[in-house]
Amino acid sequence: MRYHFNIREGTEVISDEEGSEFPNLMAARAEARASLRDLAGEDIRSGRPAHAWRVEIATHGGTVLHTVGARYSEN
Repeated sequence: MRYHFNIREGTEVISDEEGSEFPNLMAARAEARASLRDLAGEDIRSGRPAHAWRVEIATHGGTVLHTVGARYSEN
């Protein structure tokens, strides 16, 4: 199935127009967590305070299936 990872910080959204294929939602969640680790690592390496990044895992139609974020309670 194709999942889209929309990245959010506050009201800002970076939409994933292309999406990526994963066998299931569990695999997509693992990739979303890895993406958050990469984003947090960039903040640390750049000497910036940590952003409150969230990754919304959504269907092609825009339905959010799961949200992953360090400062956000996961669905």
